[in-house]
Amino acid sequence: MNRPRAEQRRLRVAVVTNALPHYREDFFRSLFQRPELDLRVFCQDRVPGLNLELVHDRFSDHVTLVPFLALTRDRLGWQRLPWRRLLSSFDVLFVLGNPRILSNVVLAGVARILGRRVVIWGQAHTAGGGGASERLRLWWWSGFDHLFVYTDGEVGWLRARGFRHQHIVGMNNGLDQRRIDAAAAEWPAEGLARWAEENGLEPNTVVLSCARLEAKNRFDWWLEAMPAVIARFPDLLWCVIGDGGERARLHAKARSAGVAERVRWLGAILDESELAPWFLSSRLLIHPSAIGLTLLHAFGYGLPVITHDDAEQQMPEFAAFIPGGTGLCYRYGDVNGLADAVARGLADEPGLRRMSETARRIAREEYNVQVMAERFVGMAVHAGATA
Repeated sequence: MNRPRAEQRRLRVAVVTNALPHYREDFFRSLFQRPELDLRVFCQDRVPGLNLELVHDRFSDHVTLVPFLALTRDRLGWQRLPWRRLLSSFDVLFVLGNPRILSNVVLAGVARILGRRVVIWGQAHTAGGGGASERLRLWWWSGFDHLFVYTDGEVGWLRARGFRHQHIVGMNNGLDQRRIDAAAAEWPAEGLARWAEENGLEPNTVVLSCARLEAKNRFDWWLEAMPAVIARFPDLLWCVIGDGGERARLHAKARSAGVAERVRWLGAILDESELAPWFLSSRLLIHPSAIGLTLLHAFGYGLPVITHDDAEQQMPEFAAFIPGGTGLCYRYGDVNGLADAVARGLADEPGLRRMSETARRIAREEYNVQVMAERFVGMAVHAGATA
C-alpha cells in the first residue's frame, strides 16, 4: 500500500550550476519551499568576467559554495566539487549544460556511467549561437535522457535537430508574476499620474528600455532611429533603466544625434516597487537586439515590446513573443525599420491595449516562476522514477 504523501521520502535533488543570480531568487525560493524536494545547490560565489548580483548568501541553508578555477580567459574552467557527496547522496542531479565548465562534463558522464539520474539544464540555442561550440555542446547533450531547457520553443527546436527520444521539458523562463502584480497594485491611476507629474514625465510620450548598457543590446541603433520618431512624436521621452560599460559612449551618441534632451538615464534599479511606476507609465518597451527575461518583465506589466525579427539571433524567451500580438518586430539591423515599428506602435492606441492584454496574460499563465517551479518538480520526479 502506498504511503500517504506526507510520509513519502522527499526526493533528494542537487543542482550544480555556476551561480545564483538575483533574477533567479524567487524561483529558487519557491523550489526550496516545495515539500516534494530536498534540494541542494552547488555553485560559485562569483562568475569571472560577469557582473552579476548574486543571492546565494540568502539561501545559506540550501547552498554549498564551490571554488572555481579559471583555465582560460574565455571562462573555460573547473569547479572543485564534492564528488563523493554528489554521486552518492542524491536521487537526481541537475547539471548546468555548459561544457565550458569541464567539471560539468565529467560529473554528468561519471554519474551516467554509475546509473545515477542526470538532468542537463541549459539554453539549447542562444543569440549568436550555431557554430562549432554549439554543435559540440548539443553532441554532448544527446547522450542524456533528460533535458531541461528554457522554453517550449526550445523543445521544438531540439526535436527538429534529432532529439526525438529524450524527455525534454521547457521551463518557460520567467519572473515572479505575483511580485510584479503586487508592485503594480501599489500604483492606482491617480497615484501613478501624480508620480509621473512629479518625475517630469507629463505630458511626454514615454518609451522604456531596461537592460545593461552593453554593446550587444544595440541601443546605438535606437539612438539613430530616435530622430525619425521624434519628427512624428515631438514629445517622445526615452527612459533607460540600466548601467554598464557603454554608458559614456551612448551618452555621447545621444548628444551627437541631437536627442540628449529626450533621454532620461536612470541607472540600475533592482527593487520591483521602484521599477513598477516606470513600466506602468510607458507606452512601449524598446529592445533593439536579442531580448531575454526583459521581455517577460515587460509582459508582466502589460507593456508591448519592440524588438527584431530574427529568431536565430534572439534569446530563448523570444518564444513568448507574438508578432503583432504582444508587440512589433523590425528587420534585424534596419534602423529605419526600427523607427517605423516604434512609430506604428505609438500611433495605434487600440492595438497597444490589445497587445497589453495579451502580454499580461502570457506572463500570468505561461511564463513565470510558478510555471517554472512546477515544471522543475515534474522533471525531477520523472527523472527520479526512471530506473
